[in-house]
Amino acid sequence: MKTLGIRQGLSRLLLLVAIALFLFNGNDVSAQSVKTLQKLASKNSDGVARLDTALFLKHVVAENKDYSVVVQLTALSPLYKCTTCNTVDASLRAVSRGWKRQRASVDSALQIVFATLDMDDGEDLFRQMGLEGVPHLIIFPAAKGPHAFENPSPREMPLNARTSDPSGMATKLGELFAIQFRPDLPIDYAKYLTNASTALAGACTVYLVYRHVDLRKLSRSVWAIATIMFALLMTSGFMWNRINDPLYIGQARGGDALLFMPINNQQYGVETQIVAATYAVCALCVVALVRHVPKIPNQEQRTFVTFMFVIALIMTYSYLNSIFRLKMSGYPFRLLLP
Repeated sequence: MKTLGIRQGLSRLLLLVAIALFLFNGNDVSAQSVKTLQKLASKNSDGVARLDTALFLKHVVAENKDYSVVVQLTALSPLYKCTTCNTVDASLRAVSRGWKRQRASVDSALQIVFATLDMDDGEDLFRQMGLEGVPHLIIFPAAKGPHAFENPSPREMPLNARTSDPSGMATKLGELFAIQFRPDLPIDYAKYLTNASTALAGACTVYLVYRHVDLRKLSRSVWAIATIMFALLMTSGFMWNRINDPLYIGQARGGDALLFMPINNQQYGVETQIVAATYAVCALCVVALVRHVPKIPNQEQRTFVTFMFVIALIMTYSYLNSIFRLKMSGYPFRLLLP
């Protein structure tokens, strides 16, 4: 479940942090807190401390702490059907296992604790923060010591296809803490096999085309189709996806799939495919009306087919407008569909 109110949730979180600092103020809080968190983390092989609301407020947001906490707000129960939560959880645990292995080789003053707060253990906190979705990955930096941050306020790591991956998450955290995290990853034989097969198939295709196809003799229709497909690819958001690596699909609180993110500066990967397909249908209708329908000899059939393509064009364009209205609340144009 991807959040729709990240900024509002973090604002509420900062208020809760201030309350917690007032309630749990004390000179020895930092030392006690890090020991408590490390003890919780040692209870599982991944080194991730499991928190509840009280532990989170007391130890994660402790005043003047000399350690940092990387905590995920998640919902791992099968009841929530949050596949993204499980993906991020697996990546966080891989990074945490790697940190355990390299911990002895780095500055002992650099204390980083990985933790998780599940919906079942912190539902009241989630509700107070007004979170409309999970997962979130929030970093609570150290406020004192040799590795203190200039701004120790909590900050959220944006989760996308890259940062939800163990290597991407490790890289992003490494930029924040100025250290190279090495996630503990098993060898992905399937990935190497798939890449090798794809490379071999591509090489064979290029060879066969080179030996048996004369590109100069291809018809104008083939080149026209290739040009339209390239234009659709570039105008549908493909390059934005390549640059930002968004999640392919979202998930609502009840487990339903979210195809569109209702803001105009973010999107899911599937949105590109839907918009490209919509543009393609519009282009197909126009090409058919201009080139093929006039060649139908029977007038009644030509009239019927014309109406069918016009209706398809209007409905498809109306759907495209509804997508724009969903992404941009102030979009002024509307046709048939809301």
